[in-house]
Amino acid sequence: MNKPTTHPMLEAWPDKSSPLEAILLHLLPGLIITIVFAILARMTLPLGWPPSLALLLTWPITGIPLLLGILLYKGYKANGAFSLKGILLYRQPLSFGQYAGLVIALLVWTAVFSTLFSFPAESLRQALFTWWPAWLNLSEFARDPTNYSRSIQWAIIALSAILNIAVPVTEELYFRSYLLPRLPSGQKWSPLLSTVLFSLYHFWLPWDFFGRIVALLPVVYLVQRKQNAYLSILVHCLLNSLGTIGLLVMVAGPGK
Repeated sequence: MNKPTTHPMLEAWPDKSSPLEAILLHLLPGLIITIVFAILARMTLPLGWPPSLALLLTWPITGIPLLLGILLYKGYKANGAFSLKGILLYRQPLSFGQYAGLVIALLVWTAVFSTLFSFPAESLRQALFTWWPAWLNLSEFARDPTNYSRSIQWAIIALSAILNIAVPVTEELYFRSYLLPRLPSGQKWSPLLSTVLFSLYHFWLPWDFFGRIVALLPVVYLVQRKQNAYLSILVHCLLNSLGTIGLLVMVAGPGK
């Protein structure tokens, strides 16, 4: 396949995934992560652990190894060795000024719309997901951290600080640097399809589906337009780290 002239820095333009493969590569990891999360949450319920701690533990146990394992497997098939050459794309360079301006604008957008949609998302959860077990409700810890021991509080803070960097980096390499350039929908619709499938992938937070699409679509669009996945990595890491800071304030703020 000839390399498109609009992407001069790509070593080789990748073959497109089939529609079925694209759907499976987006959704199957999310289903596996959710199943492991549910198992861990149920197992740790008698210990008095909040669901958020079970989900945090799910990532180093399952999520990160699974996504990186798929990338390495694809690299092995393509290169005959465990190499990511030609696997991770969208690495066009940008100037410092472009990074600063775009990342700040996208971070403000995602933070504002994630916050705005948190209220209708909670209403949607209460209306349509009354069957969802309380021991899978990730907002339980944030509602009142004092319901849990200090050791659990600090374990969540420590794991969040680490995983709110490691998980976004892994997800963005997988979804934006590997999957996005290979979507079968063509350039025009790829950002929307990528965002919708990524939102569906979060089976453990189904009520956040619509808010996640609105918050992330501009990020994914600019990743494709600028051919630069580092944009989404930076925005995703910074956004998640704001959550860690919020938890830290709740646990260790003045008067705690």
